[in-house]
This record gives sequence, structure tokens and C-alpha cells, in this order.
Amino acid sequence: MAQSGDVKNDLRNQLKEVESKIEEYEKSIQEIARQQKSLKRESSLLDKEMEKQQLQIKKINLDLLEVKEGIKDVEKEIDNLEVGLKERKVLLNLSLRKLNEYDRIGWVGIFLKGGDLSDIFNQVRYLENIQNEINVFIANIDQARTDLEDRKTDLEDKKTDIIQLKSLIGLQQASIDQKRKEKADLLARTKGQEKLFSAELTKSKKDIQFIKQQLFTLEGMGVSMSLGEAIEKAQFAGDKAGIRPAFLLAIFQVESRLGTYIGGGSWKIDMKPAERPLFAQITEKLGLDPDTMPVSKKPWYGWGGAMGAAQFIPSTWLAFEKQIASLTGHNPPSPWNIEDAFIGSAIKLSSNGASKKTHAGEFEAAARYLAGGNYKKKVAQGYASTVMDWANYYQDQINAISGVSSAKNQTYN
Repeated sequence: MAQSGDVKNDLRNQLKEVESKIEEYEKSIQEIARQQKSLKRESSLLDKEMEKQQLQIKKINLDLLEVKEGIKDVEKEIDNLEVGLKERKVLLNLSLRKLNEYDRIGWVGIFLKGGDLSDIFNQVRYLENIQNEINVFIANIDQARTDLEDRKTDLEDKKTDIIQLKSLIGLQQASIDQKRKEKADLLARTKGQEKLFSAELTKSKKDIQFIKQQLFTLEGMGVSMSLGEAIEKAQFAGDKAGIRPAFLLAIFQVESRLGTYIGGGSWKIDMKPAERPLFAQITEKLGLDPDTMPVSKKPWYGWGGAMGAAQFIPSTWLAFEKQIASLTGHNPPSPWNIEDAFIGSAIKLSSNGASKKTHAGEFEAAARYLAGGNYKKKVAQGYASTVMDWANYYQDQINAISGVSSAKNQTYN
């Protein structure tokens, strides 16, 4: 039977190997994307992305196993601590009884019992030492217990991250499936001929109108509009905050599909208690009944209470409220207004690096959008990867409408 350390080392080695392969596929995808657009290029890109996707799934399963192994180790340490506490309880009770006995007798009683004076002082010193040791022991145990519980909480958070990563994998697979369908449609029209494919690249007005009329739906948020309208709103917000409209659309798309807890929640039940007075403040300024306004439902691993399409918690919304109002002219702005939500997200993303309009800047901004200062966590990195994939998709749509080549190497300034 493999030892725990051997299992963890094996998992780490497997993770390194998979991560290395993923990097290789990413480089290969970037190289192919720089090539002139062709039927062969599109087919090759799809194949590479699907292969990379399978590696991502493997990586997530390895991450989950690593977390489970870590949880086992912490639980063993907690069990050992509990055993140690039980053993110490007997000695602790005996010492306390002895201290209580001397406490009842008092200093006068100790002297009246007689005996050598040095013996009496030795007893007193002995009892004082025991008391000091007990205090140190209790402090050490409390600290050890706190540290272990914190570690267990961290590991449970990681387990939650893995659950979210599985959702992200579903999103990435949905994107791949969409591309596969597009490829199948294109092959059906071109019959696999490069000449006919080249003709497809020249978009007619009818094609552009078709793209604009596609639905942009934010699942679970009650938001649905044409893609053309969504692009216009994203363009307005992007121009104001200095970020790419395609990147902003991708954030909203991933946010809406990430979890199953969007909407359907109650601010009095699902929202973190500290956020509730702020929520009441927001709804009061807007003249809304807080009991009727939708917020995200609380998942099993934390708090809900996120508002509107941008999924901001009240304190975050209030932090950007003045900036949002100054850009939209809505005073006060509403998290349930799609224009205000677009602007709010754009401002936040811009402040986190998306204004650089580089892949690295947008990637970090996306990761920070989900996890804040913990943006290097696995789930945040997976979230950012998914966002960038959708950003490429929306950039292609925007480029097609504007008549710009949709090659990915022309995505950034």
C-alpha cells in the first residue's frame, strides 16, 4: 500500500507533466492562430483546443485528488490533537483539584499545617509552576487547534474551487462544441474546399445582419438581447473604461453560466449579514422593495447575495457607485440595470489591468474579478482561461461585423 507522501509526490509529478503539456498546446495554438485564416487553420485550431481541453479535465481530477489527500492529513492531525487533549484532561483535573484545595486552605492554612518553612515554599512554587504550565499548555493547544482548523478550512475552500473548475470545464467544452458546430456548418457549405472557404470570409450584409440578430443571453439573470445590442452596450462601457468590448462580453457570459446559484435568493437569508444593511441602502435609494429584488442564492460553501448581471455584492457596488453614475448619468445607478452593470464591471476590470488590452493584462483582470487578491488560485486561473476563450469568440463576431480580419493575432492593439 502506497504511503501518503508517495501518493502526494506522485500527484505533484503528474500535475507538473500535465501542466507542461498544456503550455505546449497553448504555444502551438498561438502559432497556428498567427497563420493566415484558412480551412486547414480552423480545423487544426479546433483539434488543438479539444486536446488541450482533455488535459485540463485531467488536471482538475488530479487537483481534486491532491486536495482530498491533504484533507486526510489534516483530519489525522486533528484526531491526534483530540487524543492528546483527552490524556491531558486527567492531569489537568488533578492539578486543578490540588490548586483548589490549597486555594480553600489559603496561605494561613498552609502555615498552620506546620512543617518546614522551605517545604511550604517549595509546595507553593510547585503549584505556581503547575499553574504556569497549564496556562502555557492551554494556549498552545488553542493555537494548534486554530491552526489546524484554518488549514482544514483552506483545504475545503480548495475543494470548492475544484467544484467550480469542473463548471468551468463544462463552459470550455460548450465553447468547443460551438466551434465544432461552426466547423461542421462551414464544411457543409464549402464541401471542404479552400476556394469556397475563402469566399466565406467575405461577409455579406446579410451575414452581418444575421450575426447582429443572434441572441446574447445571460443565463439565470433574466437578461436577453440581440448580440448587436450587447456589442453596442459593451462598446460604450469599454470606451468609457478603456477595455475591450469582447473581453467585457466574455466576462458577463462566463459569470452567467458559471454557477447554478444566480438569482432565486433572498437578501435576508442568502446574503452575508454584514452586507444586508448596504443592500437595504441601495434598494432604498432606488425606491425598490428589497424583498422583491433578485440576488444570488447561497451555495453550500459560502454566501450568496450578488446582485444583477455584474454579480456585485453590495459593498463592491457601493465602492464603484459614484464612478458608474458619472459615466452613465444614472444617479443613483442600479445593479439591475444592464448599462450600469456593464459600466460597473468595465471599471472594475480596468482597474485590475484590462485597460492594458494585452492577453496578460486581461487574464489577470479576469482572475482578479473572480478571486480578488487570491487571483493565482487554480479556480481563478481556470476562470480566466475560460473568459479568454469566450473573448476570442466575441472578438471574431465583432471583427466580422466591422469587416476586420478575425485572426487572433489582431485581437490586441
